[in-house]
Amino acid sequence: MPVRVCMVVNNLDVGGLEKVVLSLLRHMPAEDVESSLVCLSGPGRLFSELELPPERCLVLDKRSEVGLAERLRTPAVLLRIRRFLRARGVEVLHAHNLAPLIYGGLAARLLGPGRPAVVYSEHNQIYRAGARARRKFVRYVRLADEVVAVSHDLRRTLVEGLHVPRPVRVLHNGIDPGAFVGTDATAVRRELEGGQGGFLVGTAVVLSEQKGIGHLLEAARIVRAADRTVRFVIAGDGPLRTQLEEQARALGLGDTVRFLGYRRDVPELIAALDAYVLPSLWEGLPLALLEALASGKPILATTVGGNPEVVEDGVNGFLLPPRDPQAIARAILEVRNAPALRARMRENNLAKFARQFSVATMARAHVDLYRELCAPLPQRAGSPAG
Repeated sequence: MPVRVCMVVNNLDVGGLEKVVLSLLRHMPAEDVESSLVCLSGPGRLFSELELPPERCLVLDKRSEVGLAERLRTPAVLLRIRRFLRARGVEVLHAHNLAPLIYGGLAARLLGPGRPAVVYSEHNQIYRAGARARRKFVRYVRLADEVVAVSHDLRRTLVEGLHVPRPVRVLHNGIDPGAFVGTDATAVRRELEGGQGGFLVGTAVVLSEQKGIGHLLEAARIVRAADRTVRFVIAGDGPLRTQLEEQARALGLGDTVRFLGYRRDVPELIAALDAYVLPSLWEGLPLALLEALASGKPILATTVGGNPEVVEDGVNGFLLPPRDPQAIARAILEVRNAPALRARMRENNLAKFARQFSVATMARAHVDLYRELCAPLPQRAGSPAG
């Protein structure tokens, strides 16, 4: 019999967490898992890509249904989630990030004896949490029976830094290689080159502080002074887009850098690049790197979070200190001037992806976890201990 699992997320807006949830919902075999989904804050942009029947989805908007001061105390949203969990016969509730854990975990507790096991996945929020937020996290993580970290670095933070009072295991993110292997990028390459040719460096991310794109723009200015044939493309949207576009103009980057906005053709876009760069300031295990890995692109990434679990310095890319435009520029120029190195990195990337980061590996690891948690636990009948 399949395990009845309910994912709980804020919504399915564009981002790595949301893509992971979509991938799990698509790729966990139906004979192993019967999936459902709760969105707390509306559906989000990626909701249309969901392949679940409507009766398996509960879409709320806690912002409008619950007053700001009362939203964690009022029973309205919790009761709706509880009814949904009961109607679906959910055995495992899997919350992604803290608000879904609070709402989903409390709703599960309201079911009383025989409640669902609760899994909590931390993707990277905790890296930016202040002292008060960390205390809140440790308090509420007790709602979970098991904690999942997407990288070993993140697990160390949870276990050694926060002393999380729950078991923590690492389950790496994974992606479907089908969209990235053998992709025809001819048309996109022509679009990005704009008839000028050259060496294309790019990234496809949410334009937020986390991704460090301002440092990439500073690096582009340095590279431009050394080699005007190198061009940069930045795909994605986000809260810093206007600020970053203004920064590019202030740096006089002209046609050296293009902002592409949100793109649905990310596999083709990455395939069109000569090198992929991710200058993040903090990370869990970014899907962007896995996409570049599956595409065989040399990767230039910072040494934050789980990035070193994907990139081996000098083997399939370069690891760089965060906030260091000079280091980014040097790495770009080194890759630009070494075609044999790029070819070797391509082969190493494809092999590493196949070994560690396929969506099938991620899905199987989650199915195994769910089956393990379905074994009866004394704690599950009441409030968690400790």
